[in-house]
This record gives sequence, C-alpha cells and structure tokens, in this order.
Amino acid sequence: MAITEPPAPTALTAAVAYARAPSIISEIGWTADQAATRPFGTQLPREFWLRKAAVLDRIALDDENAHILTDAPAVADAAARRLMECDGATGTDPRGYVRAQYAAWTRQHTTHP
Repeated sequence: MAITEPPAPTALTAAVAYARAPSIISEIGWTADQAATRPFGTQLPREFWLRKAAVLDRIALDDENAHILTDAPAVADAAARRLMECDGATGTDPRGYVRAQYAAWTRQHTTHP
C-alpha cells in the first residue's frame, strides 16, 4: 500500500470568507464614514484597512464573475497589499490573505456597525 501526501489545503473561497459580510453598499458607507470622520493625519485602525480591502475584493470578484473588464481587481490587490503591509505579512496572494483575515475577523464580530 503506497503512502500518499495529504491534499494541499485549498484557498478559502470568497463565498466562505464573505458569508457573514454586510452588503457591499453598507461596507462602502462604513469605510467612507470612517475615513471622513477622522481628523486629518489620524492613523486609521486595522479594521478599516481590512474592511476596505474586503469590500474592494468583493467588488472585483463581482466584476470578474460578470466578465467585466475594470480596474477593480488591481484596486483590490493594492488594498490587500496595504493590509498586508499593516500586518507585516508577506505572501503571493494578497486577496487570498484578505479573505482569510476577514473570515477570522467575522468569527469574532457577529454584528457589524
């Protein structure tokens, strides 16, 4: 009987990562409010960068699934890289990182403001 390697873990799907997410409109409103109500020069918390990256990823996914060519994937990638920078994380899949972080965050936050 041959011993085989266990299958490689699969990346967290967007459907799983964003299962508890509020609507895209709600998240756009939340991120805009957070940015607008902070005094100029105030550092935004990690939650802002996480939720911003997640909503931009969701928008990009919608465009990609509809086969619409926009800059949304590039914008989502840039936001994901910003979150990784905040976290001191490295890796080759920034948007996958956002999905994993968002899924973990939503497990701790059952309600969203």
